[in-house]
Amino acid sequence: MKEEQVKIFESDNLWVSILKMVGPALIAILVMLIYNMADMIFVGQTGDTAQVAAVSVVGPVFNIIMAIAMLISGGGTVLISKDLGAKDNEHARMVSSLCIWAAIILGVITGIIIIALNGTLLGFLGATEDIADYARQYMIILAAGAPFLLLTNMLGQVLRAEGAVKDGLIGNLIGTMVNIVLDPIFILGCNMGVVGAAIATVIGNIIATIYYVIYMKNKAVVLNAKPHYALMKPIYILSIMALGLPNAVSTLLSGFANSFANQLLAQYGSDAIAANAAAGRVNLIIVMVLMGICMGAQPLISYNYGAGNMHKLAGVVKRIIILTASVGAVTTGLVILLKEPIIALFLKDAAVAVQAQEILTILMISSPFLGFFYLGTNFLQATGNAMKATVISAMQKGLLLIPSLFILEHLLGFFGIRMAYVVADFGAIIVSCVLMIMEWNKITARNKNSVNTTYVIEKATN
Repeated sequence: MKEEQVKIFESDNLWVSILKMVGPALIAILVMLIYNMADMIFVGQTGDTAQVAAVSVVGPVFNIIMAIAMLISGGGTVLISKDLGAKDNEHARMVSSLCIWAAIILGVITGIIIIALNGTLLGFLGATEDIADYARQYMIILAAGAPFLLLTNMLGQVLRAEGAVKDGLIGNLIGTMVNIVLDPIFILGCNMGVVGAAIATVIGNIIATIYYVIYMKNKAVVLNAKPHYALMKPIYILSIMALGLPNAVSTLLSGFANSFANQLLAQYGSDAIAANAAAGRVNLIIVMVLMGICMGAQPLISYNYGAGNMHKLAGVVKRIIILTASVGAVTTGLVILLKEPIIALFLKDAAVAVQAQEILTILMISSPFLGFFYLGTNFLQATGNAMKATVISAMQKGLLLIPSLFILEHLLGFFGIRMAYVVADFGAIIVSCVLMIMEWNKITARNKNSVNTTYVIEKATN
């Protein structure tokens, strides 16, 4: 590990370490947020709510690709950071090579499956007759670029494990800027609509992937794609994926939940789907900022846990709690103040925009507190408790959310669909905090026993 990277992980000033990791990660998350919003914003400028709804309907397919990226990057980031903390660079190289080759292979397989099953998927996703053709075109192009979408998102996260947060940020910026520049050209200038949005997205990810390849060749500490490292222990990819499962499950189930939500919303018309999509995108400003803080700090948790430095580990966790609580309050306040002009970026129809604002108000009941949920899952991942973190993620987006969607829609109609997200969020937050506290108590107990044993041995020896 390079000297400046070691300083980030081993600095005694924990606020400086956290901000150096979280700052670039937050910028990367905001860039990703703009990237996720760009297609819908420029498609919204066409004034065709059917095309806006089509982007929303295909969202769960994008979630599938992102879930696979997180399945690999979540575990890869934890293990590489832990290996570097334990000074085991060779094992870190093996992990990084496995991550890259798994991303390439799974990206190709995923793209083929999505294209082959596009008709069945559209029915499941809740595509109504007036948006089906738009959704099909958008989905097939994204599926064709799946290997690049998967690689870009995976590599952007894994780079943080070796302290290269700036390079990860640059890659994200390059991909996003290319996408943002091409969106208006293809969507509006060439009058391609959702087709242009999909093409711009794929090209942006291709350019970002090229940047990451150049980084690996010239700057990487352990990150590599050398086949012989991956072939040393290919079965180890299962261990990597096990650690990455929590974030992947959360993203995948979020896609399924959105599909069910769109199926329920379809009975209220494509305008309802478009309004819900716009509100969800704006709410992501709060959610992704809080997620970015916790994901950005995760390598610090992994590093100090791997190094056995419990004092610093406690300090990092306490400061993340303070950071997520304060940032959650500030971002929510900003969204409340600016919700009308932001919603207007997505929707030109005034009535649909008002509906979106009402939905957004409901979503913001729980969103400011989601930082505690993300801290809990990232802490459990970083300390090797992938299964517990997976259970929490599955509970939020699956066990709680999906049944709540159907039950509350039946009881409360359209309003109940959005309240289901609030109910699921608070349930998951409570469970996440409880499990994190229980795990922390176990870790501190083990550490005390270890110290006591060492003292007894030294005393007996003397």
